Amino acid sequence: MHVLESNDFVVTSEIGPPRGADKTLVLERTRLVMDYCDAINITDNIRGIPSMSSATCAHFVLDAGAEPIMQMSTRDRNRISIQSELYSAYALGIRNILFITGDHTLLGSHPEAKTVYDIDSIQALGLASHLMGGTDLAGDKLEGTPEFFLGSTFNPYADPLELHVIRAEKKRDAGAKFFQTQAIFDTARLETFMDKAADLKLRVLAGITPLKGPIMANFMNKSVPGIKIPEEVIKRLEAAGRGLKGEKKREATRAEGLLIATEVIRAVRRIKGIHGVHLMGIDWEESIPEIVKSAGLYPRPEVR
Repeated sequence: MHVLESNDFVVTSEIGPPRGADKTLVLERTRLVMDYCDAINITDNIRGIPSMSSATCAHFVLDAGAEPIMQMSTRDRNRISIQSELYSAYALGIRNILFITGDHTLLGSHPEAKTVYDIDSIQALGLASHLMGGTDLAGDKLEGTPEFFLGSTFNPYADPLELHVIRAEKKRDAGAKFFQTQAIFDTARLETFMDKAADLKLRVLAGITPLKGPIMANFMNKSVPGIKIPEEVIKRLEAAGRGLKGEKKREATRAEGLLIATEVIRAVRRIKGIHGVHLMGIDWEESIPEIVKSAGLYPRPEVR
């Protein structure tokens, strides 16, 4: 991810880990998107739904010849487990770590599961930065010192906005070298956030999610924390499929979703401080090559 230190507009994408043990799905999803992005983010039990571990998937991404970004949620781990996984990740060749605090398990398929939340994402960034100094949190010398390119997230739609700018500053000071945002649909709000955070000089990848149709958009508004899809976007998706049925309706609404995603990319590229985009296909990885090409971001520079 040191490509972020260049002047190139960076493209990262996301693949969902299998909700099971089939590693071929990781390899297939990686090969589908790897030529269209600079690095691939692997989510970590998103919304509290169990999936193959992010570290294992990141290792398979490396095997496929792409650069992984391993996501780590502090929801399910205490500080001992986080240190252990970071050692393992570095030993496996993983260099990019993105910390999130994680959505509560009440939002997922196992609402009865106990959460950990021993430390939050800011403290986890500080922990990883500490390990890079050669000792663990107890002060004991490490048998092999890891070096990571650390990242985290922020949500420009969260209120109060000023508080989340302060949290982004704390994450930067704790070691975050880059940030991914929540999915962006209202670019005005992102621009306001970036204006308020201008002095922080953050490296920001704007989150982009293609919408399959109005059902997906309404579900995300209702069930995905931090998502705010404007009504006019939903109306565009509805209009695209109006009067159509079956496969024709599906194709029309998806085409409109891809067009909206492309328009958002063009808009965020004009925002000062945005260094790239992070494409989140959400069980629609096939959309990523189409978006990258239509947004004029393909072919990618030879960075790997």
